[in-house]
Amino acid sequence: MITDGDSNMDIRHAVSEIRRHGLDRTWWRKRFLTRVVSRYFTGVGRPVNDPVTTEDWDNLVILDACRYDLFAEVFEESPLPGILEKRRTVQSGTPGFLSETFAGEEFHDVVYVTGNPYVDTDLPKDTFHAVESVWKDDWDKDLQTIHPDTMAELTLEAAERYPDKRIISHFLQPHTPFVGEVTLGQRETFAIRQKALGDEDARTRHRTPFELLDAGEVSHERVWEAYRSNLEFAWPAVNRLLAELPGLTAVTSDHGNAMGERAWPFPIRVYGHPLGVLIPALTDVPWLTNTNGSRKKITSEPPESVDTEIDERTTERLRTLGYAK
Repeated sequence: MITDGDSNMDIRHAVSEIRRHGLDRTWWRKRFLTRVVSRYFTGVGRPVNDPVTTEDWDNLVILDACRYDLFAEVFEESPLPGILEKRRTVQSGTPGFLSETFAGEEFHDVVYVTGNPYVDTDLPKDTFHAVESVWKDDWDKDLQTIHPDTMAELTLEAAERYPDKRIISHFLQPHTPFVGEVTLGQRETFAIRQKALGDEDARTRHRTPFELLDAGEVSHERVWEAYRSNLEFAWPAVNRLLAELPGLTAVTSDHGNAMGERAWPFPIRVYGHPLGVLIPALTDVPWLTNTNGSRKKITSEPPESVDTEIDERTTERLRTLGYAK
């Protein structure tokens, strides 16, 4: 029940926010995307999608925030083994992708190897047979992310330990921070990591390259160059997995990144990956498949025991990814 006091508090908060951000064009755009555009796309305007759980695979490599045209551009110049197709993902951000793909279901034939803390914080602990939380103990403090070679190595180790399980390997690249040969933006903090580690008080974060693009402080070409470089940084690790993982391996993404495309039918530009804004720049993702040898014989077993406590490092690592809340 909403009381008059609650209503007055909401009104005061709204007035305070408008006074603080009233002349900020970016703030108004984000509010409109959240309040209007996302509600349209998740309601009457929702496009048909291709959930990864309806596809056939033994191993699934997820490249975080990799739009299809970026992947196709790099693939054309540096081909990977396999056949490349396009798919439409279910959401425009990792939390929505995980929720709409896995929440409320049991995947006890899957071991999830993840560099993204949201797998630990946003899904029930018994969703998968096991979760390998690479982001906890194998964090690269210099890069402020997970090195793709680390992800590849630990994914192969998991595949060896669990030969009768499907493997999901969730890379952080090409998601920010951009740490390839072409760097762009700050990387001192990682919002999603900080939050997952329990640091609820740390609120500040640096603007992402897409926010800098929105503000007109960097060019479209510069952001695309750094974005591409970040994908190229992970390319050899992905190639290794395609060559060494047994069975049918698929490479895809949870969502893309928008760089000023309009959210038609609304004439508003989109930057980054706001949740619920289901435009092609954010939902068109790669689907590359390659088979090594015989298919796996998959079995489902109860989840392994897990430590359900999220310590103070988690929020730090969430924030460094740029997912401030």
